[in-house]
Amino acid sequence: MTQTTTFSTSSSFPLPDVFSSGLTAIFEEAQPSIVQVRTGGRGGGTGIIWHEDGRILTNHHVVAGDKAHVEVLLSDGRTFAATVLHSNPRLDLALLKIDGDNLKRLPIGDSTKLRIGEWVFAIGHPWGQRWVVTAGIMSSMRTAKLADDFTTHYIQSDVGLAPGNSGGPLLNADGHVIGINAMIFGGDLSVSIPSSVVNNWLAELPGRRVTLGVEIQAIDLPANMRQGLPSSQASGVLIVGIRPERQAKHADLFVGDILLEVAGTSVKSNAALLEALASSEERERLPVKLLRGGAVTEMEIATLLLEPSVQGSNWGRGRPRRSPNTHQSKNKPINIRRGEGGR
Repeated sequence: MTQTTTFSTSSSFPLPDVFSSGLTAIFEEAQPSIVQVRTGGRGGGTGIIWHEDGRILTNHHVVAGDKAHVEVLLSDGRTFAATVLHSNPRLDLALLKIDGDNLKRLPIGDSTKLRIGEWVFAIGHPWGQRWVVTAGIMSSMRTAKLADDFTTHYIQSDVGLAPGNSGGPLLNADGHVIGINAMIFGGDLSVSIPSSVVNNWLAELPGRRVTLGVEIQAIDLPANMRQGLPSSQASGVLIVGIRPERQAKHADLFVGDILLEVAGTSVKSNAALLEALASSEERERLPVKLLRGGAVTEMEIATLLLEPSVQGSNWGRGRPRRSPNTHQSKNKPINIRRGEGGR
């Protein structure tokens, strides 16, 4: 008697289908926020809608050749002339502006939380082919000395990039931007600028800045205050003073409040608070989690929007920007001004 074995082409292991469906969802959600940047009528690279008001982020080298004739193509077929607001050759970043409506921004992730081996995805226009997706894993976080007086970080991954991907997003598995794709290194590894570096650069550009109008210091949370908090939340940002401009308008923060999260981002240091405010995109109110009177409270607080200074940014030009925690005592109150460690 002959036995016949029947083979099935369907997999009982659901991961491939789940992974495929997840990647498809990431692409469909992200595509409207990813643009093609062209100079002189040619496809130069990729860009990301950073804000609904028309600000777009890309690489400096994408627009460096012809800043006077930059246009942006959206996924819905619309084309806009773009103005180069700011660019930084050393960081290879450029900020563009278009006058358009119904623009959708991409959510920005925290590149400092990236782990080696984590899935990452790139969407761009390699060789002029529009909205191509590639996938890979995060290989390492490296430090690059761009000049004698300037050092920065970059992400290495094996995600596939080619000319035309420059300026496009490196996304995590949540579809959040954790890097700006910049180049190919050694033929098989790709280099991306971390979102934390981008946020620091944007925070130093002329323009309205989001501030809280308070004075702060980073503190370690006593053991009795950590109950009910995530195990990783061992520190927070203590409000030690309220500035007159805030006192005149708002009464939602008090001396003694300890900020734990701002806009969904954990704030364990002055630098973390600065980054959270820099990525809040000029919002007039922000959700926060704080300790008040020993109890965790979640609420919305008002922000203060500061008009631009007459001076430009020193970030990535001249001397490097110092980390707020490098030269300042953790126990010393920090006066909150733009360019310092908190807001």
